Amino acid sequence: MTRICIYALSTLPFLFSPAGAQPARTDAIAAHGPPALPPGFAHFPHVNPAAPKGCTIRMVQPGTFDTLNPFTLRGRMVMGVWSWVHDSLLMESPDEPQAAYGHLAERFEIDAAARVVRFTLRPEARFSDGTPVTAEDVVFTAQILGNEGRPHLRALFEHADPVAESPHVVRFRLPEGDPARAVLRLGTVQILPRHDWQGREFGALTMDLPLGSGPYRVTEVEPGRRVVFERNRDWWARDLPTARGRWNFDRIEMTYHRDRIAAFESLLAGRADWMVEGDTRRWAVGYDTPAVREGRTRRVEQPQFFTTGMNGFAFNLRRARFADVRVREALTLLLDFEWANAALFHNSYRRTASFFENSDLAATAAPDAAERALMANFSALFPAEAFERAWQPPVSDGSGRDRAMLERALALLDAAGWAPREDDGRLVHKQTGEAFTLSVLAQSNAQQPLITVWFRALRRIGIAPRFEILDASTFAQRTRARDFDLAFRFTIPPDWPGAEQRNLWSSATADRPGSGNLSGVADPALDALLDRLVAAPDRATMQTTARVLDRALQWQWLVVPSYYNPVRRLAVSARFTAPPRPPRHGYGDDAWWCREAAAP
Repeated sequence: MTRICIYALSTLPFLFSPAGAQPARTDAIAAHGPPALPPGFAHFPHVNPAAPKGCTIRMVQPGTFDTLNPFTLRGRMVMGVWSWVHDSLLMESPDEPQAAYGHLAERFEIDAAARVVRFTLRPEARFSDGTPVTAEDVVFTAQILGNEGRPHLRALFEHADPVAESPHVVRFRLPEGDPARAVLRLGTVQILPRHDWQGREFGALTMDLPLGSGPYRVTEVEPGRRVVFERNRDWWARDLPTARGRWNFDRIEMTYHRDRIAAFESLLAGRADWMVEGDTRRWAVGYDTPAVREGRTRRVEQPQFFTTGMNGFAFNLRRARFADVRVREALTLLLDFEWANAALFHNSYRRTASFFENSDLAATAAPDAAERALMANFSALFPAEAFERAWQPPVSDGSGRDRAMLERALALLDAAGWAPREDDGRLVHKQTGEAFTLSVLAQSNAQQPLITVWFRALRRIGIAPRFEILDASTFAQRTRARDFDLAFRFTIPPDWPGAEQRNLWSSATADRPGSGNLSGVADPALDALLDRLVAAPDRATMQTTARVLDRALQWQWLVVPSYYNPVRRLAVSARFTAPPRPPRHGYGDDAWWCREAAAP
């Protein structure tokens, strides 16, 4: 069986069959080059194929849950249901970016002329109740998720027109653009059993035990508190290359704690085996305990593998006082991240500097020749210095009272028409006398420590800021109505950004209620640059264009950048063993095993 990598149609037309000819067939696909693993590969590179099966692992999670259906926005889901209970047509490789191999589907074929893809299911594929997985289940999945699923799933299946051509063959229509990425998106969606969902309300909160075709079944649930997953010993895919050496625990007990301290104490007391630590202070000073000193609990730091994107406090440019880029820069200068990181976070975080942070699309160095050439076509988007150096968020002296930063910020504000009033020090407009006001919206108090540091500096120059913590519904209502000064938000772009960036930055979405263009950016030059990004025919062109887009956004000072976590901090019982090496694009959680299970 021939296996090919699919590029843009205009780039490699010979990979696709002409009208009337037999379509090419394949069992793997990658967006950026040939799939790394050869036909007939034995297992993914990061696993131990001989890893023993067995044992119970007890995981703790912060928070709670109120539904076992992770495919809709309603409720708080259990992530393990998504990834452990349900299988997909193609299995993504955690060792390659945007690459997937046949799983429920043993092969697929792309017909370029008709712009369709056909997936052929493995006849042995079964749900955990023994029912075969058929093309009708795939069609049902596409239809129900297209109508009632999460927004990205609705967008994916909106025009997919699924058709079951036979019990084991399903056809999808491909959208315009790169077919490889479309096939990857369609193929990596989990497939739901039609017979289990018929007659049930898909969007309702549910504690019904989910039925899937994946390696685990949910066998016990205590609503809001505990979920038990048990390995399906008769899993149809257990001997496939995509499954070998993975999902080795017989039983996974997931316990939720509203109180993070209680979760931590259960770990140290030996009542839990696995916890991702989100408190950097506790990680730095709280693990000096007998369990850690004696080696019963290990601390593991794993580099974040995914694009973290931009997170921070986004300005609403529709507010007149924030329409001036000098004001936005001045307010950004007053956030002393260096002091906060050292004093509050034990230097555990890094400042977000890019809208494509932690990826090869981030504009972190001076532009190269290709980037400068493209920037020259959109010179109105950039100050002169942007052609010579990379933008970076301000770096203070770390004292918490950086005088140079303060004076620079006041100078920018003065140039924009704002100055402290002599009698009471309040920052006012020099012509109208209007007081400078500022409020920040957020959905949680997670950013409170950084906000406190920033607000202290704002008060020094005569601004009385407010921090408004809202529930999710009110936050959505306020931001949809554009009723805010600044709002905390994060944007995580895909590995190959394209049309979704228009929703964030184009003129067409600036005044569209509910669009992702929270700041209200509207610039014809930026629109043209976005068009270039969407039309990029290959990875190299896309990378250059994405970096130029990044620079255009950075130099507009649209966001007061917050920070990101460069590592995942995992506390785990010494009873468990990690895979030989972590995958390049994942943590490898699926390939751990229990030492006791390996004992004779």
